[in-house]
Amino acid sequence: MANPPRSRKAASRIDDVVARRDSSLGPLWRHARELARLDDILAGLTDPDTARHVQVANRREDRLILLAPSAAWATRLRMQAPQLLEGLRRAGLDTIRHIDIRVAPLVRSSAPQKVRRPLSPAATEALDQMHHLVRRRR
Repeated sequence: MANPPRSRKAASRIDDVVARRDSSLGPLWRHARELARLDDILAGLTDPDTARHVQVANRREDRLILLAPSAAWATRLRMQAPQLLEGLRRAGLDTIRHIDIRVAPLVRSSAPQKVRRPLSPAATEALDQMHHLVRRRR
């Protein structure tokens, strides 16, 4: 496979692109980082089962918008909203005064767990033989 042609311009790092004043990516990047931080704080305020069923979708002024995958989870979160607001205040986020909960599929990406299988006896023997052959050549 051939390498792609190189441009005469040096490749920019994402930090450099985001930091430029004329870049529209800067505000978007900061907003995404803020949402990720809020998602982490929210996960710390809830039990692990609830944390798997809620996701921060957006923050608009004094409102935090959360996603729940079903109406049942949305109802549970609505009942917990006063405690969540109190936890957010304790975390220094006293500008958030309302929590809106919407029912929608969560978009959190979960990488599939890799299953580690042991090598077969034939594969183990082949690797051992290759190892010994390489050591002899040195």
